[in-house]
Amino acid sequence: MDAGISAYKDKSAFEYNDFVPEDPILWLGMDIGIKRDTTAITAVFHNYEEDKFGLYGHWIFEPPVNMVTQVEPRLMWLLETFRVGGLLFDPYQAATTTQTLAVAGYGDLLVEVNQSTEMVHAANILHALCTSGRLILYKDPVLRAHFSWANDEQTERGWHIKKRKQTMPIDGVVALAMSCLGITGETGHMQHPSYSTKSHSRSALLLP
Repeated sequence: MDAGISAYKDKSAFEYNDFVPEDPILWLGMDIGIKRDTTAITAVFHNYEEDKFGLYGHWIFEPPVNMVTQVEPRLMWLLETFRVGGLLFDPYQAATTTQTLAVAGYGDLLVEVNQSTEMVHAANILHALCTSGRLILYKDPVLRAHFSWANDEQTERGWHIKKRKQTMPIDGVVALAMSCLGITGETGHMQHPSYSTKSHSRSALLLP
């Protein structure tokens, strides 16, 4: 099923459509559920004019999830339809799906996220973007529920995303954290600290 949220900051549909840049580069996150859990895909973009990030879309699949008939076709559609910077995922139980994507020619976009180290960094980034108001999310009750069932636990290494209750899914939050990890780690002149949308051009076509 398709779904979305308004955690921490809401925008009306009209305002949100204005916030989405034309032909954005999307960074995808995928969290595969185990047995009775959900599986989630999220797509995040960067609005350079406001220097904020937004949720372009997300898809949450209810159990039992068939990766071949449900998840893989959605991933292929995203990769074939949009400009994608990368797909970040937990390698556990993702071997068959990522092999299918690699054979289709998308191997360079696949980024494994180590759950014991890199996922902590992803959780820290998601927490920082949400609390600072730099992550804009549209309204949706399903993803909102995933946020309400997630608990951010602070440790010596940073924030961990944990379930409040083992029977409640939080895959949408985990996938979103991985999307945010990917998009904030992209490189290029527009990510340099000295870059300013007022002083620098984003395209050679705009040069005098």
